[in-house]
Amino acid sequence: MLQELPVVRVSAFVRNRPYSGNTASVVRLPRMLPDEVLQALARRNGDSETAFLLAAGEGRWQLRWFTPGMEVDLCGHATLAAGHHLYEESLATGPIAFETLSGELVVDTDGDGGLSLDLPIDRPRQYQMPEGLLAALGIRESDVQSVHLSRDLIITVEEARIVSQLEPNHQFLQSLSVRGIAITAAGDGEVDFVSRWFGGDGIGVVEDPVTGSAHAALAPLWADRLGKNRLQAQQLSQEGGVLQCIVNEERVTLLGRCHSWLRGSLQVDHVVKG
Repeated sequence: MLQELPVVRVSAFVRNRPYSGNTASVVRLPRMLPDEVLQALARRNGDSETAFLLAAGEGRWQLRWFTPGMEVDLCGHATLAAGHHLYEESLATGPIAFETLSGELVVDTDGDGGLSLDLPIDRPRQYQMPEGLLAALGIRESDVQSVHLSRDLIITVEEARIVSQLEPNHQFLQSLSVRGIAITAAGDGEVDFVSRWFGGDGIGVVEDPVTGSAHAALAPLWADRLGKNRLQAQQLSQEGGVLQCIVNEERVTLLGRCHSWLRGSLQVDHVVKG
């Protein structure tokens, strides 16, 4: 049986220039498909994340995220993209509650043409630099201010220039038993901090253009350093993206803009039994 599923590609956390932000494929499901089918679709898509949506009641949706390599328990940009798609298709008007592996996440309009996303805070703890990582990143020990661990390994360095010029050994990074490696530094005045994010073992992503979920840890780290709870962040990937972060006691709110740029359908040659 050949089944067609509607899919839209959405860029989240976009800047004021074309082809910025992080792209996610958003797929609405009539019923939940087997995990292996969802994984195969995500692998074929090739985006850093594919978001699968299933209606779960008024204003509620079940949401699952798959990278090309695995299902993940949190993805910020794909959640914002999913919310944008539902608003754009008039499938939502007020706040949207997503049921996820990380609990309930809420997306809402921010009153300024963008969207807000509420995430559980992920306070990082101090950690030791893994052996060989400095060489793999191509940075000096004197460049490093601190090392922390959350979902990701977080390396804080002296200057934004170091972050932007990184050309790491991705094979080494993908051998590390962490979700990802975030390199961060204070901003240059226009933003409070900058970062880049590289995939670790099994995630199937080399460099993520804009990593919303990483900012659940980066934002509280910089809030403590800078003594402020509202921060402007920029991710220095080739595509680039910007986020506003608001840090509260137990939650981090991310604000950003999205745009849809491709619509189509996925053909699934799989018999789905009811």
